Amino acid sequence: MRTGTSPRSGGRSPSLGAYRALASNLASGRWPPGSLLPSERTLAEELGVSRTTLRHALRELADAGVLEPAPQRGWFVARAYISEGPNMLMGFSEGAAARGLTAGSRTVSLELRPCDFDTAELLGVPPASEVVEFERVRTLDGLPVAVQSLSFPHRLVPGLAGAELDDVSLYVFLAERYGLVPSRCDYTLQADAASEHVAALLDVPVQSPVLVGHEITVDNQDRVMAAGRMVYRGDAYRFTATLFRL
Repeated sequence: MRTGTSPRSGGRSPSLGAYRALASNLASGRWPPGSLLPSERTLAEELGVSRTTLRHALRELADAGVLEPAPQRGWFVARAYISEGPNMLMGFSEGAAARGLTAGSRTVSLELRPCDFDTAELLGVPPASEVVEFERVRTLDGLPVAVQSLSFPHRLVPGLAGAELDDVSLYVFLAERYGLVPSRCDYTLQADAASEHVAALLDVPVQSPVLVGHEITVDNQDRVMAAGRMVYRGDAYRFTATLFRL
């Protein structure tokens, strides 16, 4: 049985028609992220094209980051990834939008408390001074992909502990309400295993692989505005870099 989009209609290129039909099915959620596509023979028959034409369309979708080839197994639908490189400071919501994904968030905790010595050192504030502690789950197209934990000097964000931050771009909120505009972020990435707390929030098994990004963010007045970490599911995050030989 063929899909509603016929790759041979209107004199179109069979490869382009197959590409559009596959892309439409992927966009509609017929094959969810991480799933294996039907066999090439099945897809070719369904779309009414040769397997050579089908493979060309599949390769184009792979080049676009929509599919991932698996030798001897077939073609998998790419998972919803968030990625970043070392030279661009971009918020989670901005990064998601740039990739055609919908970012969301759910607040786990938001409270005002005295900071400990480690947090005080990171933020450059006196020990026991007040900080706002914030933890939330970040989602991409509804899938939980990261747990974000941040500390802010209270003097920079008065009233933040009472704010509603679900599904809010934090960078936009901080800029509009407090005039805090990030200018740089010191970022360290390391591999780890999911704790019980993180595993429950990300809906993954305990000890699953995660990537932990430790960050210290400085605003455009050279003040440390936030420090904390983002714990990503290992199957939902990519870090890219361009390396130069000096």
